[in-house]
Amino acid sequence: MISPIYVANNMIRRANDQDISLTNLKLQKLLYILYTRYLFHTKEPLFSDRFEAWKYGPVLSDVYDVFKREGANPIIDMRPDSNGQVLIASEVGEFGESFDDIWAKYARQSASDLVGLTHGSENSEYETAWRKTIRDRGLGALMNDEDIKQDGEKWFG
Repeated sequence: MISPIYVANNMIRRANDQDISLTNLKLQKLLYILYTRYLFHTKEPLFSDRFEAWKYGPVLSDVYDVFKREGANPIIDMRPDSNGQVLIASEVGEFGESFDDIWAKYARQSASDLVGLTHGSENSEYETAWRKTIRDRGLGALMNDEDIKQDGEKWFG
């Protein structure tokens, strides 16, 4: 499995290279969408960290904590993981393909658009994993990979 900080650093590097604003909120949504696509295609989780259902969507709390000092400002600087390493997406097979696909489709969308995607519509017949978690277990609860797979079926199936 891959460290979410590796993935976050990769997103920060791409955002800097392409002059894309990447806030902590947007980073969290992109991480979730990437995780969902990878889970959908491989049937395996991308990393062991679990998403929590926060007010503005799925969040990896450890990643949030690492970048929270930026507040709502764009994240510019990468943070080393415990080994001081940064992952290069193009070198890791299915992960690289998933990363490139998600980046191409979603990196230029606004954070609020991505929140809308992960939240889904209250009036929709389809209930996102985030909405289901909030309904069944409340804010802050861990999200279930089986529910996340259903998001993958909806978005990538």
